[in-house]
Amino acid sequence: MFKTGDVVKILIPNVVNAGYDYRLTAPADLGTFVRVNVMNKPYIGVVYGIGDSGLPAEKIKDTIEVFPYKLSVNDLQWIQKMSDWTLMTPGAVLRLIINVPDAFLPPRFEQLYNYNPDTKLRMTSARQSVADAFSANDNDSMSISDIKNIAHVSTSVINGMIQQGFLVPCNVRVKEENFCHQIYKDMGTVQLNEEQSVAAAEIKKSITSGGFSAYLLDGITGSGKTQVYFDAAWRAYSQGASVLLMMPEIALTAQFMNRYTQRFGAPPVVWHSNLTAARRRQIWKGVLRGDIRMVVGTRSALFLPWQNLGLIVVDEEHDGSYKQEDMGNYHARDMAVLRAKISGFPIILASATPSAETLQNVADGKYVRLRLTSRFGGASLPKIETIDMRENRPAQYTLPDDKEDTPPHVGFLSPVLCDAIGETLHDSCQVMLFINRRGFAPIVQCKKCGWISQCPDCSVGMTYHKHMGKLLCHMCGRTSVMPEKCPVCGESVSYRGAGLEKIQEEVNARFPNARTALVSSDTMLSRQALERLVKRMETGEIDIVIGTQILAKGHHFPNLTLVGVVDADMGLFGTDFRAAEHTFQQLFQVAGRAGRGEIPGRVLMQTYQPDHPVLRAICDGDRDAFMLSDMAARRSAKMPPYGQLVAIVVEANKESTLKKFCAELSAAAPVASGVKIMGPIAAQIYQVRNWYRMRFLVAGDAKAMLQPLVKHWIAKVRVPANVRVKIDVNPQNFM
Repeated sequence: MFKTGDVVKILIPNVVNAGYDYRLTAPADLGTFVRVNVMNKPYIGVVYGIGDSGLPAEKIKDTIEVFPYKLSVNDLQWIQKMSDWTLMTPGAVLRLIINVPDAFLPPRFEQLYNYNPDTKLRMTSARQSVADAFSANDNDSMSISDIKNIAHVSTSVINGMIQQGFLVPCNVRVKEENFCHQIYKDMGTVQLNEEQSVAAAEIKKSITSGGFSAYLLDGITGSGKTQVYFDAAWRAYSQGASVLLMMPEIALTAQFMNRYTQRFGAPPVVWHSNLTAARRRQIWKGVLRGDIRMVVGTRSALFLPWQNLGLIVVDEEHDGSYKQEDMGNYHARDMAVLRAKISGFPIILASATPSAETLQNVADGKYVRLRLTSRFGGASLPKIETIDMRENRPAQYTLPDDKEDTPPHVGFLSPVLCDAIGETLHDSCQVMLFINRRGFAPIVQCKKCGWISQCPDCSVGMTYHKHMGKLLCHMCGRTSVMPEKCPVCGESVSYRGAGLEKIQEEVNARFPNARTALVSSDTMLSRQALERLVKRMETGEIDIVIGTQILAKGHHFPNLTLVGVVDADMGLFGTDFRAAEHTFQQLFQVAGRAGRGEIPGRVLMQTYQPDHPVLRAICDGDRDAFMLSDMAARRSAKMPPYGQLVAIVVEANKESTLKKFCAELSAAAPVASGVKIMGPIAAQIYQVRNWYRMRFLVAGDAKAMLQPLVKHWIAKVRVPANVRVKIDVNPQNFM
């Protein structure tokens, strides 16, 4: 305990500091939250240690306020360890935790609005997004800034809705009620099967005895992993500990929420990106006070100010969305394991397709694997087959509004897949077609002069989105008018490749009586929009759903018996050494959507590479053999998890500045035994939002300590104001 008048180091949440000295105006412990001024700007920081600046007493400022809340010493150790591993500054890590500084401000008045559902005016897509924003927040009153941030609409749309009576002003104070303070109980609604009971009993021993342990809950799709970790969550919660259930945002479905409510007797407190500012404050303060002890959330929920955290569950632990690449680079799964290890409590990693890193930790004896090998409730696994597109060329088709002289369109669906779709529809069952490519056509090109639609701000082509009637850059979001003729030579332009809109066009032509729906980030602008689609699937209003990876996990459609993968080869031949692993995980998860009810399922994957090891492994259901083969290749190449990589991405707004700085950085590169530094080379996507990009890659063996070497290297070169340097330890993205 520090006394009033003691000089302490205060860590503040910004990227440039490792702590500043202040004089305490009240007693405080390590981790206590305080308010201070830095260059006349107020910050909420934490007591991080003894003051060590050596400044004269008259130059040391007083703290403005000392709060009765704190982070634990274990949390401070976690901040420092995370900083050491990711090469983020401790202040940058703290910024992830103190991401709701308004939580320390007194309640204030602001103009809020209620949504009026009785207005008879036409609902546009923008207005529907606003309605969904209110629905996502239980129709709480919202400010204009909340509506803009959550619905992603312009101020003009909001003002128009206010004028037309869609939004009704209400002068209410931002309240501090603990609306989300839930009390949970064991409802006894689930009877675990034998495999689940064995897994639950093993985890129970660790929760009861205490101490760190890491479990891989390795179960096939539909095996009931959720109920096993619900059992663990209840045991930890009932002992007085706090519990975090962490999952990808697309897995936060109404089906999951309903399952949670049935199990624990009350809905979950949910933490994700589309919360109002008021709700973020209330949840953050509720967790800090210990009033909220169980949260379901995305990766950022790991950084809530937890009190007595006693269990973390990382569902779909292999999912790429756990890797953060803005506001610092870190992997939330790995940082969750680090937090559990430092604080000494169990962590559960759940997946049907575990990552190579997790499997290696199992092989090394660091994690305990608990396997679930059968589908819950007796449902059978789907039959998975490939369609050799070399022998099953798609037939041509025509559209109802085609003119007589219009040539037939080249299809993308093989006769075998079309026959299977027809049979499934005849049996009154549902079909899912998977293609992980948005829009109508990824390439718009003139066949005469070769012109290609290119984003002027990014070095990528623009995709044609037929529903929008525009070209869209998938990197920066820029849109352009679709040209009627080639802007260079005046000839007609053609479309190459297929996105899900193109597949829908073909499906509608081949099956005109089928009811279709598209699912992608372009059509599902909110979780509410996705829930409406799920409801339509459950009630049988949709016959064929065509979607991207949004459909790959988290959904249970009992009447869905056929899954067709339009292009199974799409991810097989990328430059990323994880391409095979990621493709296997994605296709295996997609295949798992079929046959989850009483009727057996079938999966058909269209491919020009039917003998590829990834596709053979999926068809044979032999995930372990595939992963052993893939990991053996990585071992020989000393790629993670058998080696370490650190990517250094340099960005500048001028090419000359970029090349000059990279030359200086290259000249300062260290030489170390067992370490190889590659680069600089132009990034695969060289230009993004008019910033130019080059990459270095530092490689070493599994025991190499690359972080101190990289940290010392970067510190030797002054970084100009118009240059950004991003460090990514064990990168997932090589673009």
